[in-house]
Amino acid sequence: MISKMQKLLLVGPQKKKDSIIKTLQKAGVVEVMPYKGKEFRTDGRFVTTANADTALSALKLADKYAAMKENENRRHGDVNLPAADLANKIIELDASCKKMRDELALLGSKLKTIETLGDFSLEEIRSVEEKGRIRIQVWETTKKGADEINFEGALAVFKVYSDQAKEIFLTCAKEPLSLRKCSEIVLDEDLSSLRKKISELRERQNGTESAIFDISAKRKELYDNYLAELDKISFNRAAKGTVSEFDDKVFLLQAWCPKSELANLKKTFENECAAIIEIEPEKDETIPTLIDSKKAVDEMGRDLVNIYDTPAYTDWDPSSWVFFSFTLFFAMIVGDGGYGLLLFAFMIFLKIKLKNPGAAMRRFINLSLVLTGATAVYGILTGAFFGWFPSSVKPLHIALFDYLPFVKNIKLNDKGEYLTNDTMMMVSVVIGMLHICLSLILRGLRAAKDEKDFISPLINLSWIGGIWSFFFWYVFKDNGSKVLEVANPDVISAGGLLSLEIFAGILVVLYAIQAKTFNPFKMIYASFFGLYNGVQFFSDILSYIRLFALGLSGALLAQTFNKLAGQVLDFGAIGYVFAPIIAIFGHLLNIALCLMGGVIHGLRLNFLEWYRWCFDGSGRQFVPFKNLTANAKGND
Repeated sequence: MISKMQKLLLVGPQKKKDSIIKTLQKAGVVEVMPYKGKEFRTDGRFVTTANADTALSALKLADKYAAMKENENRRHGDVNLPAADLANKIIELDASCKKMRDELALLGSKLKTIETLGDFSLEEIRSVEEKGRIRIQVWETTKKGADEINFEGALAVFKVYSDQAKEIFLTCAKEPLSLRKCSEIVLDEDLSSLRKKISELRERQNGTESAIFDISAKRKELYDNYLAELDKISFNRAAKGTVSEFDDKVFLLQAWCPKSELANLKKTFENECAAIIEIEPEKDETIPTLIDSKKAVDEMGRDLVNIYDTPAYTDWDPSSWVFFSFTLFFAMIVGDGGYGLLLFAFMIFLKIKLKNPGAAMRRFINLSLVLTGATAVYGILTGAFFGWFPSSVKPLHIALFDYLPFVKNIKLNDKGEYLTNDTMMMVSVVIGMLHICLSLILRGLRAAKDEKDFISPLINLSWIGGIWSFFFWYVFKDNGSKVLEVANPDVISAGGLLSLEIFAGILVVLYAIQAKTFNPFKMIYASFFGLYNGVQFFSDILSYIRLFALGLSGALLAQTFNKLAGQVLDFGAIGYVFAPIIAIFGHLLNIALCLMGGVIHGLRLNFLEWYRWCFDGSGRQFVPFKNLTANAKGND
């Protein structure tokens, strides 16, 4: 349910401001509303996120290095540094480590080139240059360009190395040469000194990584430091938005508090030099929305609702309605019992594998178990299993449903099948009508209870009557339905048309009354545009055909992959290899497409077609001003 909120004004002495705000933060039950106007002077302190950014970067580095293979099963040294220093230290060490990795890459490339020259002594080369008063240079060129080099000025040329791609040669000359189409290899280190340098650098790198690994074992301290920095930011933002009055002797702070927590909040401030005053919100002020429910269904539904929008404060909590309808839509769109069982087994494995998942992950796993379980049940009852369908399966064919007249009267096609396209299309439309009608009922109840509006509920009931009247008129006109067998279809159709005309007349009158005017033009205008909603109803209900269309597309793809695998199987030995590959990868691809369709379109039907008739939306989520560090310790 959506919690009732109370706007508060907190008043206290300026000299005790920081202490009072810390008490408010520790209570963790209010959302602070910083003053943003220009009429009054505010605290105006500077708020920086630099330390929090550093703490977060350090935390990410700790997680990165903790997951490295080199860190597994090693003993960590003790690091005695404050948490803030740990954060700065791991960032500094990581930067140093990256620099050494880059340097090693350059030295490794250089070593690879020098190794082609052999194990020479740079000191001896310099001695020969000095005694012979010559310049020895080493060059590298492509195999193709080697024959085009002009060695004018060289006393001697020696080929040192050659392969299919390049050639390396040495020149001796009185003066330094500059050769075209080749690059000079600068001899500033010989092989032994380069290897020694690389070895020393690797040793330093290992020492640096070892120090990082030791710090990465302090993840809890780094995490607590990050939370502490976030607490400082939220505290400073709250203090920055306070108003100073009476020559800076008093400060004022506005906040929102759930009415259920108001008594506890006042009790917390009994020993504080501060007053909590209940005030009325300003006109057109957006009241924050807090959906407070501990039921598992509502929690999972709330996660779904928050994907799209935050309900308005005046809305009713849509969480449970969205949860149940989304579960049905998802099951119908995926629609295959085999897929459902496979995904359900995977989620069971994931639930067992993750020993201590976070709250969000736990809710995701529970929601996935419900969705995949519902898909398995729906697919089995409708006879769909990895793209295989029995020749004659009656929808939801269980003993209880045999007693329902509309199930008994469902027509079979020429092949004796119940699950025809016409049947499933009608089922999708009927589900859409029921869903939209539920939306109208909820909106009417909310209008009567919360807004004391008794015309809107009557309008909604009239629309429900009109929707079903149109259905019976259209389905049974022209001597009956292709899906349902009834004794007198023409009588039902005529009755539907008559009731449709009656409800249209009632709507004209009700919309005219709702206009609250005696101006005939305004009354006609209100009635016309009120009836125009019928176009939107028709469009929204037809949108539910996607339940049938997406379910059918998934079934056809599954059958196609089964057929392809069966055809390949006829090729003999090679078919026994490739047929399972086609079947497995084909069904995995289809499962991915079905999941995307189930999530996207299942939510779309709730948030577009259904939401528009019963919920306002565009709310602002309640964000409590609380001490994250204290809450984290409490959860431990």
